[in-house]
Amino acid sequence: VYLDNAIDVWNELKERFSRGDFIRISELQIEIYGLKQGTRSVSEFFTALKVLWEELEAYLPVPVCNCPHKCACVTG
Repeated sequence: VYLDNAIDVWNELKERFSRGDFIRISELQIEIYGLKQGTRSVSEFFTALKVLWEELEAYLPVPVCNCPHKCACVTG
């Protein structure tokens, strides 16, 4: 697919990659809520949580700019 400008490319990428994998999101939430420290050290437990949090964060939707003014690039 050929796209004419950067905004079209951005919109195409946003459409393809902003779709959430709702099943995986649900699995991650269940795993996070059910995670127990058990025999792990606090550091190991925190690391396990952080890995799950970071994966979950990757599924967050891409923020949308709703600014009333168009942005302009100024170079020089």
